[in-house]
Amino acid sequence: MMKKTISILLSLLMLFSLMLTGCAADDSMETQANDTMEILLQIGNPNMMVNGAVKPIDAESTVPIVVNGRTLLPIRAVVEELGGTVAWDGDTQTVTLQYGEDGIKLVIDSQSAYVNGSPQTLDVAPTVIHDRTMLPIRFVAEHFHFDVTWNEVEQMVTITKTGQTPEQLSPPDAAPAEQPETNESKSLVVYFSATGTTKVLAEKIAGAAGAAIYEIVPKIPYTSEDLNYNSDCRANREQQDDMARPEFEPIAVNMEDYDTIYLGYPIWWGTMPKIINTFLETYDLSGKTIMPFCTSGGSGISSSVAAIGSICPNAEVKDGMRGTASTTSAQIEEWIAK
Repeated sequence: MMKKTISILLSLLMLFSLMLTGCAADDSMETQANDTMEILLQIGNPNMMVNGAVKPIDAESTVPIVVNGRTLLPIRAVVEELGGTVAWDGDTQTVTLQYGEDGIKLVIDSQSAYVNGSPQTLDVAPTVIHDRTMLPIRFVAEHFHFDVTWNEVEQMVTITKTGQTPEQLSPPDAAPAEQPETNESKSLVVYFSATGTTKVLAEKIAGAAGAAIYEIVPKIPYTSEDLNYNSDCRANREQQDDMARPEFEPIAVNMEDYDTIYLGYPIWWGTMPKIINTFLETYDLSGKTIMPFCTSGGSGISSSVAAIGSICPNAEVKDGMRGTASTTSAQIEEWIAK
C-alpha cells in the first residue's frame, strides 16, 4: 500500500511540474500535431509522462535509477514512445536500438557502443537489474537527436523532440558532429581477460584514450579449474606448448580502420597467454602502433612486449604498462602521453 501511495504522489508531482511550465493537455495535443514530443521521467517513479499523459514505464513497475552520475532506465518504453524499435540478442547480450536511419548497439556490462557503426565509449555500462535491461538514457536520446535536460531538485529527466531534422538543428557552416569521433576511432583497445581484472583496466584505458574497445573472447571459456595453476590445468598446458593457439570468437571490427592498438592481457608464466599469439597471428598489424598493457600479481611486462615485437616486426611496439584494476586514470594518461 505504501509503495502504491508513493507512486501516485510522484506521478502527481510530475503532472504538477508539467502544469507549472505551461504545458496543459490542450497544448500537448497541439504540440503532438506539430510533430514534437516531451517525455518526463523521474528517479524512483515507475510512471513516465508522455505529452501530458501519465503512462507506466513497464508492467513490472521498473523505475529509473542513477549509476555513477548517469540515469539508467528500461529503454524499450521510451524508444517505442519516440517511434523507434528495440531488439534484444540474448546470446550476445546485445541491445539494438533503431530510430529512423540511426542505429545504436550496446552490450550488457560493456562500455563499448556503436552508433551507426562508429565505435563510442560510454561513461557507464548498460546493466541488467531484476531482469530488466537498464541503459544510459542521455547517450541514447542525444544520439537520436533529442534534447535531454536534468532537474536536480525534482530528480527529473525531460526528453524533447523538436520536430526538426539534425540538419536543421546545426548551422550550415558547422562541422559534422561525427568529425571528432572519426579521429578518436583510430585507436582500439583489444584485450583478453580470464577473470575480469584486465577488463577493468582495459575499460579505463579506452576511456582515457578515447578509443573503441573489444574483448578477445575464447571459443572455449576458461573455467576456474582451467586456471588452477597448482595443477595440470589447461592454462599451464597451453603456456608450456609452443604450438598452442586457443581460438577466439570473430572480432566484429575492421583492424585496418585503426592506427593504434592498445593490447591488454594478464601475465601467465611470465608472458602473455597463448590466445594473444592467436590474435597477433590472425591480423596483420604492420604499420600500426601497438601499446601493450597487462595485469599481474608480480611478473613484469617486458618479456611479453619482446614477444609481441617478434611476432609483429613491422609494427611499432611501445613500452608496455603493468597495471591493476586499481590503476588510476592519471597513471594511464601519463603512460599514454609517454
